[in-house]
Amino acid sequence: MTSRERVLMAMRHQRPDRPPFDFSWGFAPAQLHRFQEATGALDPEDYFDADTRMLRPSPTRLATDYSRYLGELPPGAHVDEWGIGRRPTASPDAAHAHLDGFIYSLLGASDERDALDYPLPDLDADYRYQDFAARVAAVQARGIAALAAMECTIFEVAWYMRSMERLLLDFADGSPFAATLLDRITAVREAQAGRYAASGADVICMGDDVGTQRGMLMSVRMWRTWLKPRLARVIAAAKSARPDVLVFYHSDGDVTAIVEDLIEIGVDILNPVQPECMDPAALRRRYGRRLSLWGTIGTQSTFPFGSPDDVRREVQARIEAVGADGGLFLAPTHMIEPEVPFENIVAFVDAVKSST
Repeated sequence: MTSRERVLMAMRHQRPDRPPFDFSWGFAPAQLHRFQEATGALDPEDYFDADTRMLRPSPTRLATDYSRYLGELPPGAHVDEWGIGRRPTASPDAAHAHLDGFIYSLLGASDERDALDYPLPDLDADYRYQDFAARVAAVQARGIAALAAMECTIFEVAWYMRSMERLLLDFADGSPFAATLLDRITAVREAQAGRYAASGADVICMGDDVGTQRGMLMSVRMWRTWLKPRLARVIAAAKSARPDVLVFYHSDGDVTAIVEDLIEIGVDILNPVQPECMDPAALRRRYGRRLSLWGTIGTQSTFPFGSPDDVRREVQARIEAVGADGGLFLAPTHMIEPEVPFENIVAFVDAVKSST
């Protein structure tokens, strides 16, 4: 069975030869360096024969000047195509150097005109997808499932510009500024989702972190008012272009309160299902074939602090409780951090590959 067949069978609740796996959120820089020293290889996905590869649009040709929004940048800062500034919070050699601080481009915005005038990226432009279908086909020709990345779909990219505090206050105030900004972001994402689905990508990976480890980051009512209908539009754009495309939704934390809503608007797969705050077995019992689970192996617990045998036991326990009839994709619930022993990574892969 090919990796692609395995992923599609599992995510459509058929039983493959074994659960699929990958390292969805990658390795922290220090952990990647350690991996490369230990193996002589460059890419963990290739080295471990992971079942998926993540693809993104071609780079933008725009050179938008966001200086009027960001001011003078501190040393080492950079700006992405959304105009979001990021500054390093540690030296490049630090173990957790991937954690950046934000420079908010819309912190000082005050009205709807500011949201209308702000330059958004051209993720809806034809040239950014000219070779995307060919890249998808090339991955699939290797027998691997092709994932299309759309992380930080609406909420996160908005608060990265506005700041979380100000955006949540906007929500509470019923701000026309926030409504306009989110609608403009949503329109970009609708176009992107349609492109991805038409390209033949197997899974479109959407998501916004809306959970904490004790529940929702905002009230369910606020999420349903501001984010659910816009996410529904993005998913509808994907499924209108290709009804059988699989939609993956990522949120860290405990989002149990909105799982039914996510299924209602077309989410097929929930990620990462942190076992420290969500119960994968309970989710499977409650939602059965209506939802597949992707992740479930804790990067706050078993991966960094367990032994290789603990990792193997967790993999086996998850398969027995959640994946006996498909519907399970095994992965670390977040980035592989520097504290994770290399032996635990190897044990995870071995346990998955040796399972049935």
